[in-house]
Amino acid sequence: MIAEDLAGKRIAITGSTGFLGTALVERLLRSVPDCELVLLIRAGRMRNVDQRAAREIFKNNCFDRLRDELGGKAAFDQAVARRVQVIEGDVGTDGLGLTDEGRATLASCDIVVHSAATVSFDSPLDLAVEVNLMGPTRIARTLQDLEVAPHLVAVSTCYVAGNRRGAAPEIRVDDSPFWIADIDWKREVDGARRVRADAEAASRTPDQLATFMAEAREELGGAGTPLLATKTEQLRKDWVKAQLVDAGRARASSLGWPDAYAMTKALGEKALGENRGNVPVSVVRPAIIESAWAEPVPGWIRGFRMAEPVIISYARGLLKEFPGVPEGTVDVIPVDLVVGAIIGVAARGPPTTTAPPTSPRSPRGRPTRSSTSGSWISCSPGSGTTRSTTPTASRSPCPTGATRPATGCRASSSGPRPCWSGPRRSSARSPSAASKRRGPRRSRSSATP
Repeated sequence: MIAEDLAGKRIAITGSTGFLGTALVERLLRSVPDCELVLLIRAGRMRNVDQRAAREIFKNNCFDRLRDELGGKAAFDQAVARRVQVIEGDVGTDGLGLTDEGRATLASCDIVVHSAATVSFDSPLDLAVEVNLMGPTRIARTLQDLEVAPHLVAVSTCYVAGNRRGAAPEIRVDDSPFWIADIDWKREVDGARRVRADAEAASRTPDQLATFMAEAREELGGAGTPLLATKTEQLRKDWVKAQLVDAGRARASSLGWPDAYAMTKALGEKALGENRGNVPVSVVRPAIIESAWAEPVPGWIRGFRMAEPVIISYARGLLKEFPGVPEGTVDVIPVDLVVGAIIGVAARGPPTTTAPPTSPRSPRGRPTRSSTSGSWISCSPGSGTTRSTTPTASRSPCPTGATRPATGCRASSSGPRPCWSGPRRSSARSPSAASKRRGPRRSRSSATP
């Protein structure tokens, strides 16, 4: 049982204030009653890490079910105080910005789940590089500095394969047939930092500053000097950010990735593989994470994000139609299935056996890869491959613990429950003749909400 495998374990989690991280914290507290959690959180401008955890994590309605099961707010607060420790840290900083006490706490952990990321497809290039690319490497290096080797479970994305057709084997990203051998992640880091420096310098030239000042006066009119100066500086920062967003989009496209998010996640896997030392690593590669299927309650989502705005707008009649390929795949996965996969991988522990490089799957049904130091395993929830532009689903163990088959799942008489939580091809087609044509031609399709 997963709960028994994780009993007594101390589990560190990054990204716990995010959508996936909050769901992960809730599931562990509710379903693994004997584990302890260490949450690495970056301090905010107005709140310290304890205040951020209380406000941004534990006040979320994600924990309503657990509060009810424990008998109310007082019992819930006691359980959190007893089982959760919050430490200040930042994956965007070398050494994670930990204090001596924080380093000692991290060194005591048995498992580290790294889910912190900048998930926007249009993040500034340097931000995506510092968090998505360098973040996993910084964690591995910090663990080595502490002379510990807990099981590191890193959350990536199935889109590390990029804009390419065909099945990408579930192996190390740099062993993939889609990998470009000449890419050097270190040069990409240096290049992103130079782009930031160049943009900052360009934004401070006399001509550019004059443009910002003119725009500020046009917007604010006869406002005083302090307001005009504040607006001018804000316009300058926005301009720099736009330059970095454009740079990230252009660089990702030039290397065959759809956006800077997927590119930096792929390069982050490559960097982690080179820098993990003796730290055993598992990489979980979900697709687009959507609202919950069943846990903690059906439909739970943090905020108004992902496909929900489109779905709700369509249901209310505000969005009549939208471009699409009827034969295409809506590649999403419920957040509780991803959480279940992460916990299942963490409970299983690092691989102890090595599958031959030519073998796509290990004896237990998951692809594994080992090297001379430490171990490496990668898996995608609901899929045996990292998916590219033409994803296909295949079977992998589902640790969600569901008591009945859900849509896309099939029961098994033996072994782990197989989950077909990967994308399923829709049979719905537009009645128009144009929508029935196959191939790259795009058409407009609509369906009943």
